[in-house]
Formats: sequence, C-alpha cells, structure tokens
Amino acid sequence: MKLIIQILSLGMAVYFFILIALYFFQDKMLFFPGGSSFGKCPDMDRFKAKAVSIKGIRYYLQTKPDPKSWIVIFHGNAGNACDRTYFFDLLKEFNSNIVIFEYPGYGKDSNSPGEDIILDQAKKLIDHLKQIDKEKLPIYLMGESIGTGVATFLASQTQIKGLILISAYTSIAKVAQFHYSWLPVERLMRHKFEAHHWAKQTRTSALLFHGIVDDIIPIQFARGQIINFKGKKELVEIKGCGHNDITDVGEEVIKQKIKEFLVKTLE
Repeated sequence: MKLIIQILSLGMAVYFFILIALYFFQDKMLFFPGGSSFGKCPDMDRFKAKAVSIKGIRYYLQTKPDPKSWIVIFHGNAGNACDRTYFFDLLKEFNSNIVIFEYPGYGKDSNSPGEDIILDQAKKLIDHLKQIDKEKLPIYLMGESIGTGVATFLASQTQIKGLILISAYTSIAKVAQFHYSWLPVERLMRHKFEAHHWAKQTRTSALLFHGIVDDIIPIQFARGQIINFKGKKELVEIKGCGHNDITDVGEEVIKQKIKEFLVKTLE
C-alpha cells in the first residue's frame, strides 16, 4: 500500500511539473521565429518584393503595374516572412499587389511574439494600406495555419473583400487540447487565437482549403470553422496532402479556386 501511495505521489508530482513547464514555456512551444533578419532576404529580392518598415509595422511588398486588388498574407507560426516566397509563385497569375506581413517577434526584432501584439500590428497594417491606397482597391486577406486566425480577426474588425484561408482552425487552444488531451491545455493557454468567435462576426466571403490528411490541424477543425462564417463560404478539401505540403500537392486546385473566388467577389 505504501508503495502504491509513493507511486501515485510521484506521478502527481510529475504531472504538476509538466503543467508548470507547459504554462511557463508555452510561448516557445507555439511560436517558432527563425531565419534571417527582416529586410535581409535574397529570395524576396529575386521576386522584386520590397521590405517596408513604418512605425514598427513590417512587411514585404510586391507590386503590379495596374493592380486590381491587394492580397495580404499572414503566415504560419514557424520561420518568418522571408520563407513565404512560394506565395508569389502561387499568386503570380493574379493582378494583385501582394503583401506578406512580418509578425512582431519574428525577423529578429526586439519584440516577443504573442496574440495581442500580432493582432494589434496586423490591424495597423490594414489601416496603413487603406491610408496609402489612393485607388481604394479591394483587399483580400490570406492566412495559413496560425495566420488564418489573424486574417479572420481582421475580417471581423475592418471591411475587406474576402478571406482565403489555408489550414484553418476554430481556436489554437482547441487544436492544442486535441493533441494533449490528458492535460488541461485549453485552460492554461494565453494565446488562444479564438477564430471561431471572430468568424461569427464576419460577413465577407470566405474560401477555405485543407488537406484531408493534415495531422497538425486535423480537418475536423476546418469543418467546424466553416460553419461559423456568416457570409458566402466554401471549404475545399484536398486529398493526399497534409499540413506542410498543401500548397505543393494542392497547387492547381488552390489556384483555380482562388481565380474563381476573385472573379465572383470582384463582380
């Protein structure tokens, strides 16, 4: 009996140690900034994308001679904006100015990444683009992974033309809880990115893409999230791809669907 009590006590001690470690190190488990400093990106130079920094807001901008719209991109939680030049290839046939936002705490700046500061700076970015755009071109927001929550938040806060989301979720906290079902992760997380609440406040059209075999953000989260959007919406489920290969495996499907989406929403 004494041995059983000792084993249970040890197990509880280990469990509580894991909870404490999870709480204090959760930022490092969620945000993985890396790569080059902002503005020092030869790949961006190759695509003639200019690094812009204004009042702490940083982004790469690729312009077109006679653009019909803006597409503003919010990337995933790993790497930085410099790693996302594949969006230029994905969107090259569209006559849109393309913006790739650099999250605070990424690109080797002095900030610490976090939900509040990312959402705040993302909102300031959209306000900035609207201010400098004399033509008042329509703005589309495009997000991948964690960035789908950022884009959805902005759609609930400001007028935009449409949402294009790759690997969306209801909330990051719920995704984490799915992966660590034996821990009260959802209660402990500070950066929940509760996109399901924000989606309910939107009226814009939304186009979602998701890999059927995604094991990082399983497809049931996209199926749950699509229900929350209040405007016209479509979820495109792509066979044979997961989380990190969706823009490769599903490239042609994504291009065609985005083309149709832009035509419909710009009418």
